[in-house]
Amino acid sequence: MRPLGPHDSALYCHLYTDEETMRFIGAPMAPERAARSFNSALAGMNRDPIERLFLTVVEKASQQDVGVCSLQNFDAQRRSVQAGVMFVARARAQGYSKEGFIGLIQQVFTHLPVDELWVQFAADHIVVERAVISVGFDRQRDAAPEDGPQQYSVWSVRRDSWLPKFPAKD
Repeated sequence: MRPLGPHDSALYCHLYTDEETMRFIGAPMAPERAARSFNSALAGMNRDPIERLFLTVVEKASQQDVGVCSLQNFDAQRRSVQAGVMFVARARAQGYSKEGFIGLIQQVFTHLPVDELWVQFAADHIVVERAVISVGFDRQRDAAPEDGPQQYSVWSVRRDSWLPKFPAKD
């Protein structure tokens, strides 16, 4: 992973406007809104204290950009932050989310003043559920969003109890 940069606009906008990518996240954005969101994401990374951090996920072998990872909803009082990942179609179900989450958890707990990393995803998204379980997240609760009927599951991992679980090698 590397910090999101100005050259990542096409990847970011593609992910946020793609109906299949957004199926378990929310409504796809219109292209103009995605472009504004990208500019906001870049600007937000320069704030102090940081509000949001976006990273580009890069496939090791090909050095091709395959997704975006985010850290947002920093809560200094609760010492928590929300994480999320999105991948282009060809990179889904390839194990990138497990590998990415392990690295992200390690980096968050090493470099940020947080004790909890949490994720929220559609309750019926079994693939993501399996991925978060495999790297040590624990289910916290189910939640209904303010803007629709879809149910979400909230899972978290805590600094004081997380032990890295590495994916099995093929």
